[in-house]
Amino acid sequence: MESKNNGIIEIGEGWACALQIPAIHCYHREKLVRELPVSLLTECVPFNHNVVKEGKKASGDPLSIDGVPEPKSLIKAALLINSQLKKATQPANAYVITAEADAPSLVIAVGGNSRHESYDSELANMVATAEASQNLACTGATPVAFFKFPASSDASPHPTLGLVGLLPKEAPHVGLAFQKKGEMIYLLGRSVQDVASSEYLYSVHHIHPSPAPWMNPQEQSRLQSVLSEAIRKNLLTSIHSITKGGIFTALLQSSIPNQLGFDITTDAEIREDAFLFGESLGRFIVSTSEHNDVAFVDMMTKHKIPVTTLGHTTKGEIRVDDISYGFIRDFM
Repeated sequence: MESKNNGIIEIGEGWACALQIPAIHCYHREKLVRELPVSLLTECVPFNHNVVKEGKKASGDPLSIDGVPEPKSLIKAALLINSQLKKATQPANAYVITAEADAPSLVIAVGGNSRHESYDSELANMVATAEASQNLACTGATPVAFFKFPASSDASPHPTLGLVGLLPKEAPHVGLAFQKKGEMIYLLGRSVQDVASSEYLYSVHHIHPSPAPWMNPQEQSRLQSVLSEAIRKNLLTSIHSITKGGIFTALLQSSIPNQLGFDITTDAEIREDAFLFGESLGRFIVSTSEHNDVAFVDMMTKHKIPVTTLGHTTKGEIRVDDISYGFIRDFM
């Protein structure tokens, strides 16, 4: 409930948030616990980046991947996308804010993309909410409130939607980082042949505007529910939502903290550039230990969640379809 007097949103379990641009003030039992600058939150949102060439539209309407030429070098495309995203974004699923020992944690996740806003503002809001929901789901938190930052010239140059959730104190914490060599890597969610509104389409092909990426809210909701169960049962060693930059960027961001690499195989039924760099929603990269691997796959199969074995973590080399892309240090 929002107070008309002070702009405080009561979240529950003693938590409250004051959405005061340029920061969110997080309170627990009327005590200020943490202040989150809007700039910190929006660094996780994939806003537009400058491009060298004029934009051009792909052939076909809506966007058809047949109108997007395959790059001569996927390795060069991966390096370019990584360099563009490193300039403006920081890898994070969501921000977890803790209070007293017996209190649940507060979780804040955001989503939004100015490319979607310029194409269809109503659809942009749906996509932004879906992105925030994915990021929140990575923590296992239950969503309880939402907010929207208006566009401004400084802290938030484009509209940004966010979700606030509560995470029980006893819930396991699973980060985005791969933990050690030899972990199994899985893709959760349905893969589709879609590159719409992706960093790949924008930076490599200079094609814009384009429609928002593919999404299915019903599938996404079901997947996130099962994912929360897997987190509660402590079956995962890492989890990362796939949004900006697609699968390849998510894998990089999971590899960098512990300077690991990955060896994966792409889906033969989907064009390789779309599989690696497409930003369709409702997907996650997760890793499991050898001990929990079978139990995790059995759970996904039982609930009929699309799960694809991508490969495994390495000491630092990056390999895709038996081709070396170099080492993780080349992308840092």
